Amino acid sequence: MVVGRISSGFGARGGAQHMGLDIAAPIGTPIRVPMNGSVISSGPASGFGLWVRVKHDDGTITTYGHINRSLVKVGQRVTAGQQIAEVGNRGQSTGPHLHLEVTTPGGQKINPKPWLDSKGIRVS
Repeated sequence: MVVGRISSGFGARGGAQHMGLDIAAPIGTPIRVPMNGSVISSGPASGFGLWVRVKHDDGTITTYGHINRSLVKVGQRVTAGQQIAEVGNRGQSTGPHLHLEVTTPGGQKINPKPWLDSKGIRVS
């Protein structure tokens, strides 16, 4: 995924709902995809500056926001562990980090931390 520390968790934050997990890391830190899938978005995104979205083979969608640079194109197949982007500080961001969202096949945004834990990926 990305080497860094959790700087903001999923859930209520400042009177609003934070629908992802923020992982602080230096600009340029590699972001790797946790599972095989296909890129469904790559480029500018309101609020995120730049993003990459991947639809995984099980239907789960992961969103990687505030990235510095995307290394993938829409329609591209990606494999678990492949670098897809670099950590950045674009869009509505207060410092370099990855904003990660996980959306279930049914369209529900869920807490990325337990989802990552279930895949054997640890972030703290």
